[in-house]
Amino acid sequence: EGLQGQASPAQGLIQLRDPLDEPEFYCIDVRGVGPNLQIDAPLTAHTCKPGAEDEVFTLNHPSSGQLYMGAYDRCLQASRADGGSPLLLVSCSDSPLQIFRYLPDGTVRLTDGSSADLCISVGTEAGQPTGGPSHVRRQLSLEDCSSVEPSLSRWAIPGSHLGVSFH
Repeated sequence: EGLQGQASPAQGLIQLRDPLDEPEFYCIDVRGVGPNLQIDAPLTAHTCKPGAEDEVFTLNHPSSGQLYMGAYDRCLQASRADGGSPLLLVSCSDSPLQIFRYLPDGTVRLTDGSSADLCISVGTEAGQPTGGPSHVRRQLSLEDCSSVEPSLSRWAIPGSHLGVSFH
């Protein structure tokens, strides 16, 4: 089933629909930059940086439902199928923790078949300054879709017919 509405892999930023406290919006991001890049650290939600390779994902690649970051040849993976679990970039595999689906409500949900209904969400705390020009970040984790605040778990994805489209 994969990320719905995708005929071929689309590429771009995965952006939170609600700007919250960041007028430039939050996008799923790798911590650090350049020589300080923390490729093995949990992913974060950071001020969107259009054109930055550490925020560009290819959807449904290499397989349906996977979120692939070509700059590092890695896929997004939940550390475990539980609320509060961090999200990581790891080698692409057939792990069920790498298969997500995008629903019409804007949620990106883990499809590992567990009883929990888990969505990619940003943290409730205010954005923390990161040293860049007005850049801030929030925690990123899997949370229970039924209890997380919608403004923290609704995303616009590349090539989607929902929300902002990136081409």
